[in-house]
Amino acid sequence: MLLTTRKATGADIPFLVQIEYEASLPPLDHCFWEDLLEGTGTTALEFIEAELRAEASNWGNVSDFIVLEEQGRPVAAAAGYVPNPEDYCPLQLSRLEAIAQELDWSNATTSDFRDRYLGLFGGDMKPFFLTPQAPWIIENVAVLPEARGRGLGKVLLKAMLEAGRSQGHSHAGIMVINGNDRARYTYESVGFKPYQTFYADYFSEQFNLEFPGVTKFGVTLTHSRE
Repeated sequence: MLLTTRKATGADIPFLVQIEYEASLPPLDHCFWEDLLEGTGTTALEFIEAELRAEASNWGNVSDFIVLEEQGRPVAAAAGYVPNPEDYCPLQLSRLEAIAQELDWSNATTSDFRDRYLGLFGGDMKPFFLTPQAPWIIENVAVLPEARGRGLGKVLLKAMLEAGRSQGHSHAGIMVINGNDRARYTYESVGFKPYQTFYADYFSEQFNLEFPGVTKFGVTLTHSRE
């Protein structure tokens, strides 16, 4: 295999849309945007594309992604970003109007989506479980379905960690939904260690949701001195 990595550009947006969508599915086979988009007539793929074009994500915009290519063809990608200390939920609400313009939403549709988003992510009361555990966070990690099973996720994550080191970050964090064992094993294989787990009862009590919970991982990026 001839594997190379590079930074993403605007031309990669259609590919990154698929990556972000695939990253959102395991282990529930369901993208959380789909619930928020109910009644809008917009698919999760359409929303993710508008979000990327509007640079409206708190969890990685185009310039934050690294693309892994095999024989010159993009097969995997992930985003690494410095979390916003004031808003660590997925969407920059200040950019919602730009997303709505991309999607040709009416004012009523935009308002309904905003209300639904704030209902889930708490408005000014940001969900504690999303508090960043490191100064640099890796998110939206995915390998295209047809390229899985060949260790490409591990190759991608090693490249991401090297990128974090080159940017001078001391630690990296990553999060997985409980039950996504394939992702967990891959993260642990490159050095991530469990940092904090929020179990299903946390979400049932705090959010009245049936959700398996999440585990946050961390890894040290700085090389120890001998």
